[in-house]
Amino acid sequence: MKILHLCVGVVGTNCYIVFDGATKEGAVIDPGDNADAILGQVRKEGVDVKYILLTHAHFDHVLAAKAIKEATGAKLVLHQADAPLMAKEAMTDFRPFIKNYEEPAVDLYAEEGTQVSFGGMTATYLHTPGHTPGSCVIMLGDCLFTGDTMFRHECGRCDLPGGNFDDMLRSLKRLHDLEGDYHVLPGHEGASTLEEERRHNPYVRQALAR
Repeated sequence: MKILHLCVGVVGTNCYIVFDGATKEGAVIDPGDNADAILGQVRKEGVDVKYILLTHAHFDHVLAAKAIKEATGAKLVLHQADAPLMAKEAMTDFRPFIKNYEEPAVDLYAEEGTQVSFGGMTATYLHTPGHTPGSCVIMLGDCLFTGDTMFRHECGRCDLPGGNFDDMLRSLKRLHDLEGDYHVLPGHEGASTLEEERRHNPYVRQALAR
């Protein structure tokens, strides 16, 4: 599994291009903006993008989804609980940033445990609400693409519409309780590991103390 990382958009969202080096089949995770840059990397590496995988539906994770979907023919995957957030009308809090936003069509509404396969790999959706009702962590190989659920020594904000701090703590405990260690690749800022977050993330510790 090969992973390319791009920091895109006005709030520095981490977009990941994940693909198999042999077959070149892959997926784009959270194309938050800068479609030209993302597609440039796709073409440079010769990636056959089969899926666009969204961890949640906030503007800074979806702005380039429609353009990439149209350019590649990839199928768009989103947890069904975040479907209402995809509408432009639902993004009023982010209006200064979404002037050119066009809502993309969702091809597959994920639920807990939904799996999609490409390039001999299987991505599994873990429903981890808190940041949004449909926030998910995408488990792929030894990596957790945590979106805005878990950051390095932090968690996502819960004060936006649909956010819920109690749900966030339950989701963080769930991630803590996964067996083994994983690379944690979040939606913003730097990477971490699950073991690092078990030891040093204050919100994970708060979740365990409940």
